[in-house]
Amino acid sequence: METEAKTKKWGNSIGIIIPKEIIDSKNIAVGDELILYIEKKKDKEKAKLMKEGYEEMNKTLMETHKEWEKADAEWPQ
Repeated sequence: METEAKTKKWGNSIGIIIPKEIIDSKNIAVGDELILYIEKKKDKEKAKLMKEGYEEMNKTLMETHKEWEKADAEWPQ
C-alpha cells in the first residue's frame, strides 16, 4: 500500500503519521513491528520523469531506425 506523508519533529527524531485508513486496512496496533519502504516524493517524481523521457527517446530512436532501414532499402546498389 502506498501513501504520502510529511515528516514531523519528534524530540531528537523525525516521525511520520500513518493514516487511519492504512492502520485499519493493515490491522496495525501500537507496538507492532513494521517494515517500511521510504522514498522521497521528489526522487520518485524525478525517476518517473526520467523513465518517461527514456521511453520517449527510445520511441524516437526506433522511428529513426525504421526510416533509415527504409532509406537504405531504397538506395541504389
